[in-house]
Amino acid sequence: MYKCVYILKHQHSFLAWTILLLLLPPTISTLIVRVYDMLLHTSTTPQCFNKGDAVEVLKTQPFTIWYPATILRSTPTRNGQIYVEFQTLNEEPSGRRRREYINACDIRPTPPIELHRYFKVGDNVEVLYEGKGWRKGKVNGILENSMYLVSLVEVVVKAEQWGLRFSRDWDDGSWVPPPLHLQKLPQNIQDVDLKSRGVKLRIKCCRSWMGTFSEGMSVEVKRDKEGFRGSWHNVVIVKSVGYDKYLVEYQTLKAVNGSQFLKEEVDASCIRPCPPEIHSFHPFEPLDKVDAWFIDGWWEGHIREVLGGLMYEVCLLSTEEELVFEHSMLRPHQEWIKEKWVTAREFDMTRSSSDMNLKSKDLKIKIKCSGKTSEPKFSKEMRVEVKSDEEGYKGSWYAAVIIESIGQHKFLVEYLTLRTEDESEPLKEMADASDIRPCPPVIDRIDRFKMLEEVDAWYNDGWWVGIICKILDGLKYMVYFWTTNEELVFDHFTLRPHQEWIDGKWVIAFRKKPKVQVKPGLGKLKGQNGGVARRTKFSVGAKVEAKRDEESYRGSWYPATIVRHLGNGKYLLRYQTLETDDETDLLTEEADALCIRPPPVTQQPDIFWPLDEVDAWYNGGWWAGQVCKVLDGSNYTVYFKMSNEILEIQHSDLRPHQHWLDGKWIAAKRGWIS
Repeated sequence: MYKCVYILKHQHSFLAWTILLLLLPPTISTLIVRVYDMLLHTSTTPQCFNKGDAVEVLKTQPFTIWYPATILRSTPTRNGQIYVEFQTLNEEPSGRRRREYINACDIRPTPPIELHRYFKVGDNVEVLYEGKGWRKGKVNGILENSMYLVSLVEVVVKAEQWGLRFSRDWDDGSWVPPPLHLQKLPQNIQDVDLKSRGVKLRIKCCRSWMGTFSEGMSVEVKRDKEGFRGSWHNVVIVKSVGYDKYLVEYQTLKAVNGSQFLKEEVDASCIRPCPPEIHSFHPFEPLDKVDAWFIDGWWEGHIREVLGGLMYEVCLLSTEEELVFEHSMLRPHQEWIKEKWVTAREFDMTRSSSDMNLKSKDLKIKIKCSGKTSEPKFSKEMRVEVKSDEEGYKGSWYAAVIIESIGQHKFLVEYLTLRTEDESEPLKEMADASDIRPCPPVIDRIDRFKMLEEVDAWYNDGWWVGIICKILDGLKYMVYFWTTNEELVFDHFTLRPHQEWIDGKWVIAFRKKPKVQVKPGLGKLKGQNGGVARRTKFSVGAKVEAKRDEESYRGSWYPATIVRHLGNGKYLLRYQTLETDDETDLLTEEADALCIRPPPVTQQPDIFWPLDEVDAWYNGGWWAGQVCKVLDGSNYTVYFKMSNEILEIQHSDLRPHQHWLDGKWIAAKRGWIS
């Protein structure tokens, strides 16, 4: 009988259940059903979910599909149901996301993401079905361009690699089979010898400082919420609440009602000990790194200007704001590195010093860290990403494996998604260390991407950086690529938050809002000889660039689309990187044809040279500048005469400067920009 119950519990075929019960006597069938019901409700511990958790919900009509959803209420009802909101199912005709009460046994956590996973014929997989949910199938064939044939019950479908995942079952709080990165090594092992292909790897398990947090300890916590991103606040550890999570009580932030201090759960990775006090009797100097006491927390920045009376103008790193602080509201910046506090000056001395010394009082210095400033160490069989500089692929990154080192700064790599021309084997080629970076950490993006957020889009077997320019229905987005002036539609699952490899660390590229003050319209543009330039006619839907003539932003051009012709040489534009004041939509405004031009058709050179005139992609637009110096890692310092600034820009964010004169593009000559 218990064997029959086991079959009932683990076989999900209704036909199998019916046949089995019909073959048995009625009394035994009734007993089996009762035992099955008892085991179903008491043999496993129900999964506990919190409000806001990303989960998947099982629906069996018309097919068995797991749909992504979000927990709205963590407390189950009396009959064991949980209130959820579906992410891909909508109500008709309102279009709002569907909300339902679901049995707890039909809910499971979201399976772990495994990027760049390849599948072979016969693998049990789950395919993204109609862009709404995951349905079980089996790989039936492998096609070109990372495409697969997947056999479902009634049909064989084509699916891209990103639309497949390995099939797993959620059983008693764990995934079966477990993902590779969740397979744990034996505990309490001090030295583990792993032998593979004749290579001996010794792993030493050391105790992390994070394990020493105790109740009542005073520490600092980093906040990542909107309006506080990057700030550190004084807290006290209340208690441990699970693996590497703690309940903390802030010492300066109050709860919403204002009656008591704020308490919240934080991850151990966002906690550090309080830095030692450094008594600074000497005044700070320009460019000194400091922490400023602002909005009840410490914010990292640097001294922009020394004012009189022990007052300083400080540029905050996370918000790029320039604020004035007293000496007593600042402290020397320190870094928590390898469980030790290191002053900012000591930290800078450990890095290679820059060969560019720009401390002129007449220049405002800003550095846009868009490339690598310190090269990591690459080892054999290490998984990395390699940047392509081929025409048509500039700025894209591809997953690869280090095969061997060739010389001091070159490596032989084997791509994971690119193959040779005859498709017989993976592509291998030599790559410079400056074009290689470690694979970025996986960030599970549960909520939707926002307007103008920088993302990496999976396209043509690689990652391409772009900007969200429109949010569409069904977890889809329109992404704008400034390197090619294209707009393409992507699913949520083919995008990842853009991260930049800076000083040996991965830093999330948060949204940078353009600083342009929007005016009702753009003024007229005079020709070079004092007359009025000839207007160019544009068609509806044409991709163009519009000039900004506001003070301090002269010379910048922003990508836009022609919405309609208004007559008298005026057009209604919809910008691709500028938002309205309420941040709900892309900015639409009227502009004169004299301030509009088509995007230039350029052939990007392999390298720019000093004094070359260029356009640099910065703050959502193209800015005319001039190359000052060629740096390592395909980076340049560029001087902007209009704003009297020097920025560090990477190669993929530059294009040769051209002039639009009398309906023609004319290449700029070498020399200072007029």
